[in-house]
Amino acid sequence: MTPSERASLAEQLMANPLWAVLMAEQEATAIERMIAANTEQARHECQLRVQAVRSFRQDCEASARNTQPQKGAVA
Repeated sequence: MTPSERASLAEQLMANPLWAVLMAEQEATAIERMIAANTEQARHECQLRVQAVRSFRQDCEASARNTQPQKGAVA
């Protein structure tokens, strides 16, 4: 798949109204579970899920712009 094809498909995906609903619901659910978690391990797992959703959204946005996503520095 060429970069322009990838950008076109990413734009189509994000133009779908269901995209915004799914991403918002996934993030909100993970945040609610993180708040309600009873253990540190469960809280950490939910935190990772929130990060994954946000990272996936950013990766798709970067693909639509036809640029590489910005990654955080390794700690």
